[in-house]
Amino acid sequence: MTHINPLEKYFRQATVYIQLPTRGRWYNNSQITLTADNELAVYAMTARDDVLLNTPDAMLNGEALKKVIMNCVPDIHNVDSVLLPDLESIFVGMKLASSDDGWDVSRICPKCGAECTFGLQCQPVLDQQLLVEDSDCFVIVDNKLKVNLRPYNYQQRSLFIQKQFEEERTLKYFSDSNPDVDEFHKAGVWAQAIDRISSMTFGLVAGSITSIEEIQTGNVVEDTAFINSWLQNISKAQADLVITGVDTLNKCGPMKTLPMACESCSHTWQDEINYDPISFFVKRS
Repeated sequence: MTHINPLEKYFRQATVYIQLPTRGRWYNNSQITLTADNELAVYAMTARDDVLLNTPDAMLNGEALKKVIMNCVPDIHNVDSVLLPDLESIFVGMKLASSDDGWDVSRICPKCGAECTFGLQCQPVLDQQLLVEDSDCFVIVDNKLKVNLRPYNYQQRSLFIQKQFEEERTLKYFSDSNPDVDEFHKAGVWAQAIDRISSMTFGLVAGSITSIEEIQTGNVVEDTAFINSWLQNISKAQADLVITGVDTLNKCGPMKTLPMACESCSHTWQDEINYDPISFFVKRS
């Protein structure tokens, strides 16, 4: 009795190969295996993948999405390590590999209020993506410190989304349960929530600092606790420089804004594009 499935020759094959916006920086072979051309092979989604992606409750903690990514991109061995610009390119590649060449983006014209629909094609989005350059990977603080950066990874992204959701749910529950609370008390609750979200943001930024080098001495600090303490105890201007550097890296990959033009009044503007998988892959009802 043979254990070789005679139908195996009909299994999915990789149909799309994408260049990662990070060009493979920050990865090792235990995390991702790239082709000889430094690309990543992407397979079409299965019916099971589609079910998972269209079940928001299953997607919330990130585990369902991890399963879909590993099934569609088997050369990713550690999804938690995948960096945000690459992750968004992978989402577009999965959509393209699944014979879903594009999607519609609907926006409201800020001038006349008309609803405008624009079509996006996956391949042009991948062709025009912004690649990470060496100069994007560090910032210099006061000509004394070289702060080496990387984008958020999947684990950081999932943690922030989950914590943000919990904060929003807590605030909604508070508002619904205390409809007559005075504005002073309400402001205090909101201030506490904003402080917690701010702490999460600083934690994400600290986790995106790979090392800090003293330019004059060449000493390098890699200890996360030391880096986090430094970030919490520098000036706002210095912190903003680091946060902007991380934000610049996270904005690499597929285009984050799209030029819009209203058919009703001809008004033009730029609007943001969202690659969040819950909205990006979900079926329209």
